[in-house]
Amino acid sequence: MKRRLFLSGSGATLVALAGCGGGGGGGAAAESLGSTAAADTSLLTGVSAGSLAPAPAPAPGASPAPAPTPAPAPAPAPTPAPAPAPSSGLPQKVLACYYTAWDTGTYKIDAVPVDFNVIYLFHAKPNGNPVNGSWNNVGDGSFKFEHYAEVTSAQVQRCRNRGQRVILTVGGAQAGFNFNTRQKSQNFVASFQDMYNRLGGLDGCDFNNFEANIGSSPAEMVWISQQLKAIYGPDFAITAPPQPNSLEDRAMLRAMSDAGVLTWAAPQYYDWSGFNAVGFISNRTNDWVYDLGADKVMLGLAANYANGPSLQDCIREWDVVKARHPGVRGMFCWSAQLNLSGGNTWGRTMVARL
Repeated sequence: MKRRLFLSGSGATLVALAGCGGGGGGGAAAESLGSTAAADTSLLTGVSAGSLAPAPAPAPGASPAPAPTPAPAPAPAPTPAPAPAPSSGLPQKVLACYYTAWDTGTYKIDAVPVDFNVIYLFHAKPNGNPVNGSWNNVGDGSFKFEHYAEVTSAQVQRCRNRGQRVILTVGGAQAGFNFNTRQKSQNFVASFQDMYNRLGGLDGCDFNNFEANIGSSPAEMVWISQQLKAIYGPDFAITAPPQPNSLEDRAMLRAMSDAGVLTWAAPQYYDWSGFNAVGFISNRTNDWVYDLGADKVMLGLAANYANGPSLQDCIREWDVVKARHPGVRGMFCWSAQLNLSGGNTWGRTMVARL
């Protein structure tokens, strides 16, 4: 694995799920996609009251009973220990980067500057034997992380302890997986728990398994996300870096958002043609904001990367998006190592504009 994510061009066929409308080109907003999943619950509480019988009157001529000796006052209850401080959750404005676990020779993960408040650890892939060099849809739904020696739990926790959230990416180029049965989904959740424990704890799961028209069942993606949040808490992040022009990806993420499990989507504007045309990124972002809301949209940009937007492209398009959608969640760069090889120029520049 030398690079991540989408290899398809902007002219690739865009497959729409049921209910999708329109094509994938241009900047016009598409119809809302997906369905809303909601559950209503109610809590009934009741209190039963008993009756007290009156005390019997004393017999005539009898001496009154002596007054009882008062019981000693109870000792004061010990002061409870203070509860642990609640998690501060995820940052309201996000500057993130992808750290490639196979390229640790020059920069370790804890060398990522604190300008970045989220680090995606890239990546875990399907746990099976590759076919012609591809891990797409191999195995039983479980995933594996292969770089525990290069990216240690101590390094990951050092990042987290200084306030950087670490999110594990599952999938990527030639490492996709279509979750289409509950058994595969259950296998994934069990394998994620193992990776979480071996890394000493994580702050989220970044789904990159359905790229390049591999797809996945929206119902299973929602179920997996619900299980992870049930295990790790409501602040556990569920994110994804979709292909910006894919109606199929938009339908998937809209379904996850409607089900209340999506933290944000970050369409990636690199590794395909047309990403650096003036206005393309900002106009395409309109469609994602229309689908998900600005607070669930990030921009996937590039730092010091030849097949991505330049720093000036990033500044120009980000400034338009921020002015148009002040609540936009943030941006990420591909990649941490490329940004560091450029002296963190991208990180310093963009965090000031966040």
